[in-house]
Amino acid sequence: MLPDAKIHLLLAQQIPGLQTEADRIGAPAKIIQAFTAYTRRMIRNEELPEIRKCFSMAGVLYKNGSHLLRNAIESVFLYGLSPLLNAPVKSLLPVSLQNVRRQFILNNTQC
Repeated sequence: MLPDAKIHLLLAQQIPGLQTEADRIGAPAKIIQAFTAYTRRMIRNEELPEIRKCFSMAGVLYKNGSHLLRNAIESVFLYGLSPLLNAPVKSLLPVSLQNVRRQFILNNTQC
């Protein structure tokens, strides 16, 4: 399992453009907020290689992270990006995150 204290380092290493935002050490939700803001900018600028990298990194964090980190990916990252996830962009999400998003949508439409 990836320690929460190392999330910002891993993100900074894998996504250099995020480095200035991810340098701040904090709770996983705060770090994922910065990661989400960066990913939103990449989607708006249609930077497909960078979007792929962000989505791939989110998948790795989700798979290997703590319960707290997984919750942050679900509630901050996926929820924050949902309005921007049109068909071409949505298809870049790892299958695991597509399934989480689909489940979230199903749960909220049944209420």
